[in-house]
Amino acid sequence: MAIRITLKGFIEFSSDLSQVAQDITDAIKEASQTFKKAGEEGTEIERYAIDGRRLKLELKSGRALRAHDALLRLKNQLARRLGPKRIGARRVFIEDLEVILKGGHVGESKAKELLKGVAEVQEVEGNLILRFRDLTDRDIRERTIDRAIRLSLVKEEKVEVKAEKLAPFGTIIKRGEEKPFKLSARVASEAEKLGWIKRYPARGQWIYAPPMAALIRAISELLIERVAKPLGFKEWMFPRLMPIEVFRKLSTYVEHLPEGVFYVCVPPRDPSKFDEFKREYKLRRELRTDLLKEILSEPQYVLEAIQCTPFYQFFSGEIVRLEDLPVKAYDLLGGWTWRNEAGGVEGIVRTNEFWRLEMVFLSSPEEVIEIRNKVTDLTVELIDKDLDMEWRIVAGAPFYLSPEEAAKRMIDVSSIDKIPTLDVEVYLPYRGPRDKAEWLEITAASVHRDFYVSHFKIKEARGREIWTGCVGHGLTRWVAGFLARHGFDFDEWPKAVKDKIGELPEPPKTIT
Repeated sequence: MAIRITLKGFIEFSSDLSQVAQDITDAIKEASQTFKKAGEEGTEIERYAIDGRRLKLELKSGRALRAHDALLRLKNQLARRLGPKRIGARRVFIEDLEVILKGGHVGESKAKELLKGVAEVQEVEGNLILRFRDLTDRDIRERTIDRAIRLSLVKEEKVEVKAEKLAPFGTIIKRGEEKPFKLSARVASEAEKLGWIKRYPARGQWIYAPPMAALIRAISELLIERVAKPLGFKEWMFPRLMPIEVFRKLSTYVEHLPEGVFYVCVPPRDPSKFDEFKREYKLRRELRTDLLKEILSEPQYVLEAIQCTPFYQFFSGEIVRLEDLPVKAYDLLGGWTWRNEAGGVEGIVRTNEFWRLEMVFLSSPEEVIEIRNKVTDLTVELIDKDLDMEWRIVAGAPFYLSPEEAAKRMIDVSSIDKIPTLDVEVYLPYRGPRDKAEWLEITAASVHRDFYVSHFKIKEARGREIWTGCVGHGLTRWVAGFLARHGFDFDEWPKAVKDKIGELPEPPKTIT
């Protein structure tokens, strides 16, 4: 069985490459010698051309050093060579990658079934041809191509994947025992009847009255005391108004979810610009928003949608030492988080404006995974023992994948360390039977690998690999799960929560 790979793509840089053409030629000659050491099974750089900020490339390889891995190596080599000249390697993009498997494959029909949504499949003269399009460096690092190749092979190659346990996102990893529930109706409906919350006149926003605020405060303090502080997390305060220049670095949102954030326009500091707007209000008591369009600038900010961005910006362009890591931060005091939720809002569990405790950390790959797992363990312990709630952990999709994209992919769940995101979920009875209902995600614990390190240009002093991770606890969702389980009678709540609150405040009373 033989593997042949041909690749067409480019490496994009921060500046025009014409000024460093000789450096690129020298780097490619050097890389070519290294890539050929594997003989016929290595990679050959067949063609290259400079096109503005892009270095276009055509590569061919066998199975030892595969073309896509060689492309990523070349990017790193060029980044080191051109860095002192203030030219950065921004991204790798594979426009077309063809894999030819000569013998030992599963056949066209089976391969199409296994690789649906990942690669185009065709069998020609006994050879299986896989074609991938529009791949990024993230696809290379996550071994998407290599996993597809392994799945397409039989017999001896199958041994390589026996250790893997491939499953779709949403696969249940662990679960607690079933528990009875006091409330079978929607939590928001009952809370609204009792005056614990009131709708704000906008989509997905609520005013939280004293009893609800007290419960949110109690759960947040338990999370800090039982999870964050025992693991050495320190409190930070993160801004929530994100400049566009920082938003640019969140490429996944810009490319895939620009409709999911709120944009902020800055008014001019010239009162006269608002004369007509003010006059219309004085005369007609109308807010002429159409006039504002002519006054306001283009959006210069977005409202924070993921909360941990300022942590990466704090280290952006900085050099850290592995010996000084990890850095572990939690943020609560920064305030609300905003998302323009798709698919409609729902009570207090799916809102445009929500309260969240965010934990974020920077360290070596091994330690980032370890921290994520420890946070998850302590979180589940708090839910199970102190809050007496029913829970489960499922394999969550990476933060950059939309639900539609995640539905097309499989991941290795043979080890918890290999799962990109661990979602902690609780059951809500009104959504239907446990085995069929959509459970409520209240915490997402993610390992980002080097995504944010790369995009925010965080460097390690000796070039050692560093990653980031984060855990987001959706406090209003925690409250919804808690109230569904225990109801609104304070006397029947778990001791840990009652001790935190002391005496539950009454909601305000109105005649209406």
